[in-house]
Order: sequence, then structure tokens, then C-alpha cells
Amino acid sequence: MAESVVSFAVETIGNLLIDEAKFLSGLEGKVEDLQRELKLIQCLLRDADARREHNEAVGECVAQLRDFAYNAEDVIERYILKAALKEGQNIIKAYACFMAKCSCVQVHGVGTEIEGLKSRISDIGRRMQNCGILSVREGERERARALMPKRTYDHFKEDFVGREDSIEELVEELSNDGKKQRVMFIWGMGGLGKTSLAKKVIAHDKVKNTFDGIAWACVSQEYHPKDILVVILVKLIPDQREKVMKMMDDELFKTLYEIQQEKRCIVVLDDIWTKEAWDSLQAAFPIEGMRSKLLITTRNREVAEYIDRQGFLHELRCLSDEESWDLLMKRVFPEMKRLPLAIIVLGGLLAVNDWKTIHKKINLHFSDKNDVSKVLALSYDDLPWHLKPCFLYLSSFPKDAEIPATKVLYMWIAEGFVMLNAYDKKREISVEEVAEQYLTELVNRGMVQALQESFLSVLNIQQDNETENCSASIAIKVESSCKIRRLSLNRNVIPSLKASRRTLVHLRTLMSFRGVEWKLKQFQSIFKDYKCLRILKLENLDVMRSLPKSVGDLVHLRFLSLAGSSFNSLPQSMGNLVCMEFLDLLVNLCFEVTMPNVLWKMRRLRYLRLPYKFDIKERFHGGRKKLRFDTLKNLRTLKNFDSKKCDANDIGKFTNLQILTIYDMYDPIELEIFLQLAEFKLKHLQSSSFYFRKFDFLWTEGELSKMSNYSHSCKLSITGEIEKLPEHKSLSQQLRKLVLQHSQLKEDPMPILEKLPHLVVLILGCWAFMGKEM
Repeated sequence: MAESVVSFAVETIGNLLIDEAKFLSGLEGKVEDLQRELKLIQCLLRDADARREHNEAVGECVAQLRDFAYNAEDVIERYILKAALKEGQNIIKAYACFMAKCSCVQVHGVGTEIEGLKSRISDIGRRMQNCGILSVREGERERARALMPKRTYDHFKEDFVGREDSIEELVEELSNDGKKQRVMFIWGMGGLGKTSLAKKVIAHDKVKNTFDGIAWACVSQEYHPKDILVVILVKLIPDQREKVMKMMDDELFKTLYEIQQEKRCIVVLDDIWTKEAWDSLQAAFPIEGMRSKLLITTRNREVAEYIDRQGFLHELRCLSDEESWDLLMKRVFPEMKRLPLAIIVLGGLLAVNDWKTIHKKINLHFSDKNDVSKVLALSYDDLPWHLKPCFLYLSSFPKDAEIPATKVLYMWIAEGFVMLNAYDKKREISVEEVAEQYLTELVNRGMVQALQESFLSVLNIQQDNETENCSASIAIKVESSCKIRRLSLNRNVIPSLKASRRTLVHLRTLMSFRGVEWKLKQFQSIFKDYKCLRILKLENLDVMRSLPKSVGDLVHLRFLSLAGSSFNSLPQSMGNLVCMEFLDLLVNLCFEVTMPNVLWKMRRLRYLRLPYKFDIKERFHGGRKKLRFDTLKNLRTLKNFDSKKCDANDIGKFTNLQILTIYDMYDPIELEIFLQLAEFKLKHLQSSSFYFRKFDFLWTEGELSKMSNYSHSCKLSITGEIEKLPEHKSLSQQLRKLVLQHSQLKEDPMPILEKLPHLVVLILGCWAFMGKEM
């Protein structure tokens, strides 16, 4: 962890020396000396990190180095901000004036500060060497990472040995309509593979052919009934996703109850811990008189008997020695993918390390207690230095949460955990690609589960219970300090930030999850008291309707997510956030957002998700001016581009764009402009998605052919009447997902759609097909 912080400080100071040299006049030598000292100490940290667990003196040195690296970065950055304010030049001028009140720029005697830092780091270096810390070769981990292949994952194709009898038994129970039992239980201790078995069962062809719909939701220790019901309903009725997201609690329960009456569904509730959890969900799940089934995994037999004493209970056994060995062999050899918990991480070690060294480490970690957590600790110790902070960062998320991979990657980037080495820069590899390599390696090592597979990258990830406990316990040890730099607020927590203002003054990351009960004054204090914030995650909040103007004072922000929150107005001051790299403005779908036309000032922006419904504050020539985007040349992802509010001509400026989502581009001229710009300007575009929601619009075959034949079109969603579906040659051969609603097709579309080689998802919603036979 400390090495990543020091590495980021070295990189940051180096960039500042190059980019802001004019503001460092007279201090270049001292700053370069400081950077050299950091590079020297960086060589000691890898050995120190391996020893800190067993040596308190080393642990203290590492903790001091981490604080030192943060301070060094702050000192240089503060000085440049102050210098830029006086000079009135460079991009920093745009926000330096807003830092006058911020403690981060109270610069006094910066030269003396640098000398003090050099003295401190030299002292720490001597102490580390006195503890026997040795330097290691630079670049070894970077080269290993650069050569690592990029892979994708399918969570239904895990390594699976044994359990054939369990699978057969459960499949038979689920698919047999004559069986009286409506509820099936998989019961066993943590780590036995209950979740993996359930996934394997519902992926069975016989089960898929028996049921009209299959839905999966994780309950675990911390749960929110509404979230669980929404997840299930979205899986069972995907064409009504927006309607489901707006439902009240009572409506969610009633809708799910009725669907199970009307259809033959199977719902999986994974990892129910308590009777109270079932009580909070029971109203949505009728027990008797239904052809639908309920599959529940639990580690508590009393919970199973409480839910339904007449239900079918399958007790999961441990693997035999032979089965365990077969699993281990699958993990060691590269053509195999995944394993259950303890074996997967141990197998990963045996596959890549010297056997004698591993044998010694195993003896060390198993001397006290033969425990899964010991294996996980061993796996953590073996992580490359650049992956350790990434793994520990996951402990900030709620237990058993499905974590959107894209957001995690950009958080890692904003934190400075992801850096480009010389090899990456030479090959022009983006920081996003390196971050994805980090995540891929964590999945390969079994530290993270890939829950879904997208067509480009891992979509959602999750930690096993044991790996969560491991990351949390290690994070507590690593980050124990009176200076709190990262704060995660979870459900049923009432924040009391005022009393902790001294310890939070250095706060760089604040994440608030659903269920946190904010008071208005506490919420407003975020923007007034914590000016050093880099990451701010304020999702699913209902505190106030207008985002405070003081958000513009958080000029260091790299990451801001307001997803699902009830804001309907954003302030003009957001234009001050010129360091922004990730911006998610997809607020609660019930709200139309009034936005300032200032996004063009965020020139470093790499990811932008706009609201579904928004208006623009500024008027222009008697009408509404479109959002200006032409300066955002670093954009990699742009979602919810609405041609009525955005200029289609700007798309040609996004030369680095890889993912694009467009809404409601009905104007044939604008569509033609977009297709031409995209074909000739967007050389890096990997995926584009079109969503058209106009019910009374009549699509001609020519318009559909132009749009759907676009070579980068991977997803296409159309609402409205279709005159005739184009021939398959006129449809994009890259099309992977197609959604049709109110299309009123009279001819069977399957003879055309079956010829699309990559189509994997087809959703025919309301009134999509009006013919007699398909």
C-alpha cells in the first residue's frame, strides 16, 4: 500500500516538474532532490511490505512513509496552485482562486518544508535499512504485468469437480412439476460452494427449459428488501426496467407476487443469514399453490426450517481428497479457470511460485490454525505491490455487494493506484487498460469474483465472504492512523462528521451507500470542510434537491458519482472541477435535471454519464443552447448522448472515444452526420448503443438499415412501429443485443435474426410482434 502511494507521489512530482516548471522557478533543484529521495525509498518498500506483519518497527516505518508521500505531494501541489494564482496562467488558474480559503494552499516557506521532508525521508530510510530491509530490482513487476494476457470470465463456467449427484438431484427437484415442494434449500458452512452449486443448477439446460424466467439476488448479512426486489423484477421483466425502478415498496411486493402466479419462474435468494431477513421479504414469495420455485442458499439450518419445514433441504458435503486434488490440478494448469475458495487461492500460488518457497510460507501461516483466512492472508502477501492497495480498496464497499467494475477502475485511477510504466507508454496503452489488467489479475488469483461478463471487460465483481474479511482486516492494519484519508459510510449509519473534523481534514475519499441517514447540515459540511477530496460517491441519496454551490470548491475532485440520487439542479460552480476524470450524473429517473453548460471546462474528463432527462440553464437566441462538449478530447466513455440537448457535430471531436450510448436521434440529418463522423473520426470506438423511445414514430426500412448497419453498433433498442425489419445483410454483423418494443411486426423476424452471428440477447417487449406464428 505504501509503495503505491510513494510511486504515485514520484509520478506526480515528476509530471509537475515537466508541466509546471515555470511555477517552480528557484525550487527545481529541491523538488528534484525530493523526487530522487522518494525513488530510493521506493526500492526498499517491497521488501518492507512483506516483513511489516511480523516486525512492528518496519510497520511503523511503512506507515510513516505513506503519510510522508501524501505530504510531499501536497506540498508541491500547494505551491504550484499558489504560484499559478499569482501568475494567472495555465489550467490551474481556472481553479486556484477558489483555493484561497482551503487549508491545502496555506503556503509558507515551501523551500523549508521540502528540506524538512528530505530530512524525514532520509531518517526513515536509515531506520528501514537498520531493520534489515533490502532493495529489490526495479521494473520486475511492471514487466510481468505488461506481459499478462487479457482475459474475460463467465460466472457460469467455473471449475467444478464432484457435486454431479447434487446437481442432478436439485435439477430433478426443480424441474419436476409434480413435486409438492415449492422451496429448495442448499445448506452448508461458509466456503463449501453453495453459491457455485446454485449457479450450476440454474444454468442447467433442463432448468432453463422448464421455467419462463430465472432471477438471482444476494441477501447476505446486510440487505435492503427494496434493492433485492428490484434486482429480481428487472431480471424477470427486463422490458419494464424503468417502470420497476420507479415503483414504491408495496407495488414491488405485489408485482413480484403476481408474476410468480402468472408465470413459472425460479428465484434464487443467495446467502440468507437470519429469520428477520426472510420476514422482510416473505410477502413477495407465496409458499403454496404455485408452479414457481424458490431456491435458497443458507449456512443456517434453523433459517431453512423457519422458512418452510416442508421444503426440500440439500446438505452440501465437503470435497473428498480426490476431488480436491482434481480441482487443484485444474487451477495449476492454464487451460482451466476457477476453483472454490480456499483451493483457488492456494492453487494460484502453486501455479506461479517456487514450490519450496511456498512450502515454507504454508508452514508459517498454518502453524497456528488451519484456517481459510490463513490461506487468504498468504495469497494477499503474494500479491504484486501494485495490486495490494487495489484489493484493500474493495473493503470500502458493503459486504456481499455487487461492485460495478467500471467505477472501481476509475476510483483506482483517481486514487493513484494505476500508473503507466515505460512499456505501457511506448505501446500507447491507456490507464483504463492497465486498470483492467489489475482487475483481471485479481480475478485470476481468486481474490475477486467476476459476476458478469461484458463484451469488452468485466462488468460487475464481488468478493467472497472470506476474502472480504481478509481485505477488511488487512486494511484496518495498513490504514490505522489518526489521519483518516478514506471514509465509507454504510447502511443504517448516521454520520457524525463534525466531531471528527480534525481527523478528517485530510480526507481524500468519501463514499456514501444506500441507507445512510444524512441530515442537511451534515451533508452540506462535506463541501465546506473537506476540500482535499479526490473521490466523492453520493449515490441513492434523498437529502436535498439542489446540489450545493460549494461543490465547486472541491477543485481536487477526480471522481464524482450522483447515480440514483434525488437532485434536480446542478450549480454553475461545477465548472470549477477541472481535474474531473469520472462524472456520473444519472440521478433518480423520476427527476429532470437542470444543468449548467459548463462540462466543456472539464478537459480531463474520461467518463461521462448524463441524466436520462435534463434541461440546460442558459438560453441562446431565444431557445435552448445545446451542451458544449467540443473540448473533451480525452473522453473514453460517453453515455446518454441526447441529440436534442447535445450537438451531433461534437462527436467527431471525441477521437479517443471507445464506448458511446445515444438516445433518441430521430432527425435523419443528424443521424447521417453522426454515422459519417463515427466512421471516419472515431477510430478507437469499440461499442455504440442506440436507444429510441418514441412510441408513435414510424421507422422506414431505409432509416433502420442506415442505423443498424453501422459497423460498431453492438446494442440496439427501438420503441415504435417498424414498417419492415431490414434483411440480415443490412443489420450490423456485430450486433449482440436487440430490444424491440411496440414494433408491431407482422412477419416472423426469426429467419432474419437467426443469421446474425453474434446476437446473444433478444428482447421482444410489448406489442413487438403482432403476427400469428413465430
